[in-house]
Amino acid sequence: MGTTGLIMKFLSSAKLDKIALDLYERLPLAFRHRFIYGSPFLYWKAFLQESQGWDKKRIQEYQIERLKDLLRHAKNSIPYYKKLFADYGFDPERVQTIDDIRVLPYLNKETVRDRLEEFIISSVPRKSLLMKPTSGSSGIPLTVYKTKESQKIFTAFWDDLLVRIECMPMSKIMMFWSVIELGKQKDLPFLRYGNRLIFSNKHLTDDYMAECLRLIGKFEPEFIFGFPNTLTVFSAFIKKNGYRPFRNLKAVIAHSETLYPWQRNLLKEVFGVRIFTIYVMTEFVVFAGECENSENIHMYPQYGLAEFKDFDSGHEEIVATGFTNYAMPLIRYQTGDIVIKGGELCHTCGRHHQLIDRIEGRINDFLINKEGRVIPRIMPAVKIFPHTKQYQFLQEEPGKAGLRIVRADSYSEADTLYIKSKLSEIFGPMSKTIDIEIEFVDSIPQTPAGKLNLVDQRLDIRKFLAIRS
Repeated sequence: MGTTGLIMKFLSSAKLDKIALDLYERLPLAFRHRFIYGSPFLYWKAFLQESQGWDKKRIQEYQIERLKDLLRHAKNSIPYYKKLFADYGFDPERVQTIDDIRVLPYLNKETVRDRLEEFIISSVPRKSLLMKPTSGSSGIPLTVYKTKESQKIFTAFWDDLLVRIECMPMSKIMMFWSVIELGKQKDLPFLRYGNRLIFSNKHLTDDYMAECLRLIGKFEPEFIFGFPNTLTVFSAFIKKNGYRPFRNLKAVIAHSETLYPWQRNLLKEVFGVRIFTIYVMTEFVVFAGECENSENIHMYPQYGLAEFKDFDSGHEEIVATGFTNYAMPLIRYQTGDIVIKGGELCHTCGRHHQLIDRIEGRINDFLINKEGRVIPRIMPAVKIFPHTKQYQFLQEEPGKAGLRIVRADSYSEADTLYIKSKLSEIFGPMSKTIDIEIEFVDSIPQTPAGKLNLVDQRLDIRKFLAIRS
């Protein structure tokens, strides 16, 4: 039977996993980095430290070399790009500047989804790759394949960014997570091991959040991680009940969704600490986060190449080419994320990184009015409505949208009148070009990743943009 088999007779797999996690948390940091994360993590950590002070010229030289290497690889090993480059007469060896790839077409999510097999490296056994689905928050879920090396590189970027705000691997961290599993136990409500306390973002009832606060009071986290919408619901509950258990808290990290200004203000008010945002994508094309000295959002030039495509009214869509995932490279990939672009130098820290002044949301976070026009700047202005637990816009035809609301016990007809007047104020003159119908529901479905989209947009926004142009 062997030693392991004998232990398994007396301990459940869940207990073994819990013990393993606890032991992992106690390992010295140097041991973790070298023997668990491995050499790719160590090399990239050192590289990120060295390259953060590069000037614009040095960054461009690096990006061109990485881009050429990626293009060579795509031509030789990725079926989709073999054919695409041949069709366009494109030769990676002739690339001299970043602008040279602009002869290639943009890549959209539909193409990747419908022709997935053509994007995966042909020279590596599929079983040696890691597979991860995207959240589907754009309405088009994808399956992304990656190498173990690319995952370790991602961890190096994540660690580098968090070090800016002194969030170390040994720090006490509380987080909301989509699915909590331990051994054969699935969808656990919470998990505690070592310096980690994890809650589910699928169980946000009043009783559950009250229990979370009780456990947090004992745990006393230094950092809190979560999706912005989850953190908003949780902080609204804290504010309503006047609870303040955060004596040692240093920062709240919001990730994977757009953090709107009103949400940031609410989180600051409730938690009383710095609110720090991280912008990453499962597709391994973009990695960005706030500066340690300001709210400037830095895009890591070492992670990928960012382009900006005109969207509407001064907004631009990020188009990205990732440098770190050779198992499934995406070139000139339309991310669907809408931003207002900043400069290329952060004056507060001195890094020559592309800055984003504001992330406005995903392309499907916008509504279409009766004239087929995109209504801009609506989503960042929408605030949490009184006596509501959750809400979401739903649009299936131009000029009409539903507002689905999960009511709190204290909700009244006066709140409905207030919401209608508030919507008229937010939409301004555009209020005459779109009809909003309020619908009360018991719950609003989350994405598979546990996110709650602000808009369930069933229309193809890009088609309306094409009509306007």
